[in-house]
Amino acid sequence: GSGEAKIWLEYQVGAARWAPSYVARLEGERAIVEVRAVVAQDSGEDWVNVPLRLSTAEPERFSQLPELHAQRIGRRQSEPARPGFRAPPVGAAALYADYERGLKRDRTIVATKKLPVTRGKGAEDEMYVGAPPAEPAPRGAFGELADENWDEESSRAKDAFSTDMRAMSKQAYAPPAQAAPARNAPELKKRAGKADDSSRASTEGGGGAVEQRPREPVARLDYGNLRMAPPTSPSRGALVPVDRDRWAMTIEGEVTTSHARLVALPLPPGCIADWSHAYDYAFATDGAVDVKSDGAWHSIAVTQMVSTAKLRHVSVPREQADVFRMAAIANPFVGPLLPGPIDIYDHGRFLVTSEVDYTPPGATLEIGLGVDAAVKVARNTEFREEATGMLRGALRLHHAITIDVENLSGRAIEVEVRERIPVARDGDDEVEVTLKSIEPAWERWTPEAGSPHERRLRGGYRWRVAVPAGQKKQMRAGYEVKIAGKLELVGGNRRES
Repeated sequence: GSGEAKIWLEYQVGAARWAPSYVARLEGERAIVEVRAVVAQDSGEDWVNVPLRLSTAEPERFSQLPELHAQRIGRRQSEPARPGFRAPPVGAAALYADYERGLKRDRTIVATKKLPVTRGKGAEDEMYVGAPPAEPAPRGAFGELADENWDEESSRAKDAFSTDMRAMSKQAYAPPAQAAPARNAPELKKRAGKADDSSRASTEGGGGAVEQRPREPVARLDYGNLRMAPPTSPSRGALVPVDRDRWAMTIEGEVTTSHARLVALPLPPGCIADWSHAYDYAFATDGAVDVKSDGAWHSIAVTQMVSTAKLRHVSVPREQADVFRMAAIANPFVGPLLPGPIDIYDHGRFLVTSEVDYTPPGATLEIGLGVDAAVKVARNTEFREEATGMLRGALRLHHAITIDVENLSGRAIEVEVRERIPVARDGDDEVEVTLKSIEPAWERWTPEAGSPHERRLRGGYRWRVAVPAGQKKQMRAGYEVKIAGKLELVGGNRRES
C-alpha cells in the first residue's frame, strides 16, 4: 500500500559551538529571567525553523560504567583477557522480514556460456621461435596466501611469501630468451628441454627479472572502518569493512577543517564556554530558531521564567562614599545557570551588564546593579588621646565613627553598611582593643569564600537598617586602643580619618 511516513534523522555535528547568556528584567520584587545563547555552526546546512537543544555534555568524552568483579581469597590469578570478538546476535535474519515483504529483490540469474579455448601446437611454434614459455605456476603454490599467519596486534602478515613461491613468481615474469634462427623440430625440442630445466633450476631468475610485490595485507582489528552491510548484500546482518575512497577522504578533510576553524573562533565578550562537567543538562528552546551555517555567532532566545527579586543596598563608606544596589534573584529553572554575561533592565531601562556564576537549581543569584544615586552616605570620625595608669605610663586612644544614610528615593530601602575596627596580633599583650557604644547593634561580617582578600580581613562588622523614603538614618560606633606610653602605632596613633 501507499501512505505517508515521517523519517527522523539524527546525526552528530562537530562544527557547532554555543555559550550561554542571560537577561534579567526587574519590576519591583518580580523578575523575568531569560536564558539566551550564542550559537555558531559550520555544518554546511542552515538550521531553519528547528527546535534546538543545547547540552553541556561532551560528545567526544567517552565514559563507561565500571564493572564490579568478584573478589576471591586464595592464590592470586591474573585478570582474564577480554576478547575483541563478540558473537553476532541470534536471529539477525528476522530483522529483514519487512524488507523481504515490502521490497522484493530481483533474483534473476543470467546464464552465461563458457567458451572453449583452443590452443594449437603449430601456433605455439610459430609464436615462440626460441624457448617455449614457462609453464604456469601450479595453483597450489599461490594457495599459500590463504593460509597466512596473521599477527592480530600488528595487523601484518608474518610471512607473505615462501622461497619457492618467490622463485616461481620470478620465473613466471622472466622475459623470453633472445630469438634465434629457425631450426628443425628435433633440435627445437632438445633446446626447449634444456631451457626448461635451467629455468626450473634457477631460483633468482635471469638478468632483468622483475620481482612480484607482495599484496597489501588485509587490515585486522580495524573496527573503525566496519559498517553494517546493506540489505541487498549477501553479508547482511554482519559488519563488513568499507573502502575509504578519495571522496570519503575529501569529505573528512572538509569536516576537520570546518571543525578546527570553529574551535578557533573567539567567543563574544563576556561569554564563557568552559564549565564543570560533573553535572550535565540540556536547555531546550521554547520555539523554533534559525541558525545559518556561516561559522559566525548568532544570538538566539532559549527560554524564560518568572522569579522573585529581593533588592537591597550595600555601602562601605570607609572605602567609598557610594551606595550600591544589589538584587538577589532566585534561580527559577530546574537546571543550573552556567557562567556567562547578564544584561539587567529595571522597568524597561537598561542598567548594567554583570556576570553570572555557576548557580545550581533553587539557589540565589546575587547581581550588582551599580551605584544608586538616590541614596547618599556620609562618614565622620573623632579621635582623642589621653594618658592613663597610676604613673601615666599608658595611652588610651579613643575613636568614634558616625555614619549617616539618606534615602532620597520614593520607596523604602534596606541598607547594609560594612565597617571595620583594628585588631591586635595574636599573642601581643601590649596592645588592647575594646569596643564601646554601638548604635544600633551590629553583627560580625566575614567575606564569602572565594572573595578577594577574604583571609586578610579580621574585625569586620555590618549594620542592616531600613531607611524609609525621604528619611535619614544614623549609625554610631566607638572603640579605644590601649598601648604602653613608650610605644607608638605605626602610621600614627589615630586609626580613623
